This record gives sequence, C-alpha cells and structure tokens, in this order.
Amino acid sequence: MSLIPALPVTAVGVAEALAHAAAGATVLDARAPEDFARGHLAGAGRMGVDEFHALRAELPPRTATVLVVHDEPAAAHRAAVALGGLGYPHTFWLDAPLDALPGGRDDAGPAARLWRPSPWLEAVCESLPAGRSLDLAAGSGRESVFLALRGFEAHAWDHDPTALERAHALAARHGATLRTRVVELERGPLPECPGAFDVVMVFRYLHRSLWPWIAASVAPGGAIVHETFLAAQARHGRPKQARFLLQPGELREAFPGFVVERYEETSPERSPVMARLLARRPRD
Repeated sequence: MSLIPALPVTAVGVAEALAHAAAGATVLDARAPEDFARGHLAGAGRMGVDEFHALRAELPPRTATVLVVHDEPAAAHRAAVALGGLGYPHTFWLDAPLDALPGGRDDAGPAARLWRPSPWLEAVCESLPAGRSLDLAAGSGRESVFLALRGFEAHAWDHDPTALERAHALAARHGATLRTRVVELERGPLPECPGAFDVVMVFRYLHRSLWPWIAASVAPGGAIVHETFLAAQARHGRPKQARFLLQPGELREAFPGFVVERYEETSPERSPVMARLLARRPRD
C-alpha cells in the first residue's frame, strides 16, 4: 500500500477534458479491455483501477497530467481517486460519459503506452548505437522494454526474480522480446562480457565497484547511459546513505578513457537531484 498522502483530484467537463487532451495530458481509459477494444479516444491508454497496484510500473510518471475517462463518471472518479492515492498531483476525471466526448469511441486500435522510461534515456536514445543493450539493476524493465521496442536486443539483469518477471510481462504486453538474467550485482564476480554490449545503462542505482566491469563490457563505439542520485538528494528524502549518493562531478569522471558526450546535474533545490551521463567508448 502506498504511503504517499492521497492527493485531491478534479472533475472536468467535456470542453476542459478536450483542452487537457489537446495539451498533451495522458488519457487513461479505466474501462475493461473488451469495452476499450470496441472503441476509445485516439491516443488513450487503458488500465482498470483494479490493475493499478499490480501494474504500477506501467502507469504514467507522477509528474504527468492524467485525464481519466470511463463510460460511467462515477467509475472515472473512483479511478482518479485511486491515482491520487498513489501520489499523482495532476489528476482530472471526466464528469460525463465517454460518449459525450467527440471521437470518444472512434479509435479501435491498440492502447497507447501509459508508462515512460527515464526522460534521460528518451533524451539520448537517438545517439545510441543500435545493437545489444544491457540494463543493470533493471527492476520492472521500463528502460529495457523501451529499447527493445526500438529494435535493440535488450538484456535486463537484476537480483530480484520477481522484478524480472514483471519486466517479462511488460515486454510481452507490448509484443517485445526481453532477455532477463538473475544476477547478484553486489556479491561475487559478474559474468565476463568483454565488449559484449553496444549500450550499458544504469538508472537510479549506484554501486561504484561495478564501474570497471561496465566499462569493459561496452563494445568499441558503444555507450554508457547512467543516471542516479547526487548527495543533495538526501535533503529531500531517500536514498540517504553515502554509498548510494554521488558527489558533484563524480559521475563525469567515473569512466576514464570514455568520451563524455552529454552530462548534467539537476538543481539541488528540487527532488530528485540527479547526475546524468552519456559517455562513448572510442573505437579501437
């Protein structure tokens, strides 16, 4: 159960709902799959309120503006309240049946993707070399599945087999192939994979002892994509232990011999406080 205080949600009429959709809000259709399949608003994703916890990784980011729709306004309200309970501060619900929306049932195509990978991965993905990718501490697999959908041979490693099962399920729901492996990243030697991957990526995870292994596992011309927390994050919340937190500038210097193509550190005044790196191994 979420420990985040429930946030208020806002009812909107047809005109305001259309304005939110036109402005790029995520449209979440909370109906059953068979009802959605018979017709929905173009660009809508689908998830029933009873699926929110099991499919938490497939919900939009909490920063997103979300418009919840349903055939029954009361059901849209219940789903919106559930999102508020999960910590979504910009949640609106259509206080009218879906039929009231122009084009509300015109699309019979597949549901749009509600979830997003790390915005940093989205920002740098066009710069990544095609081929084999490895996501370390992959968790529920959003970043791995995102690259699989872009044609990568995507590999996801994590110590938690349950998380990798969720990653497999996410990939399957999107028709993608994901190769997973249970690996204890912090205990014992990792499999030797010299030059085996065109992209190695790490998100919101820090184990400095892995850095030499990561560097050795990147093929010539390949890339490292790394994003994790800076020390100033401890002022805002977790993580707080120094071993999980970078010092300013530390990630930039973490991979000697690699060319830093993009690097940024976010403001310490706003959570999450992150360092973000795209580095390239020169071709031999």
